[in-house]
Amino acid sequence: MIAGLGALVVLAGCQRGMEDDAMSAPPPPPAALIAPVRDSMTLDGKLERLERELTAAIDGRFEGEALYSMFRAEAITDRLLESTLPFRWLADEYFLDARLRQLQALADRVIAQLRRDEPLEKSLADAMELRRQVAELRAALAGQGGDPPTSLDSLLAAVHAAEVTDSVSEGESGE
Repeated sequence: MIAGLGALVVLAGCQRGMEDDAMSAPPPPPAALIAPVRDSMTLDGKLERLERELTAAIDGRFEGEALYSMFRAEAITDRLLESTLPFRWLADEYFLDARLRQLQALADRVIAQLRRDEPLEKSLADAMELRRQVAELRAALAGQGGDPPTSLDSLLAAVHAAEVTDSVSEGESGE
């Protein structure tokens, strides 16, 4: 009898609570299965598709098919880095790879918010920000790439050279 009660207590303690179940909803399928992009698509083509999925998700307020649009949008961001990049640096001296990773991180945040049932307006605002950033990137890609920014070593060398010149000068009196 005591052993039976002990087993019941152990089993009851091992069950997951409803809150745990809500926090651990099954993840969406792998990006390669649900991302509506092909390997042969250009980066701009993938970004265009991402923008359409985000618009559908936002317009539908993540309800029904609109939620699946957001899942597809997030999956597209996971596949952006697989693209052949037209250039490494944007004209504003921003590393293109870093910009793609930022899009991916923001899409991941929206999905995490939806899975945690955070306020809808917060998720919508982040999805709209993601769509804005995608549009900006598409506009930047329409132009030409840029040169990489001046390296830190070059900047430090220039500062060091200026300091040496200042300390060697004779001053105002010429002495």
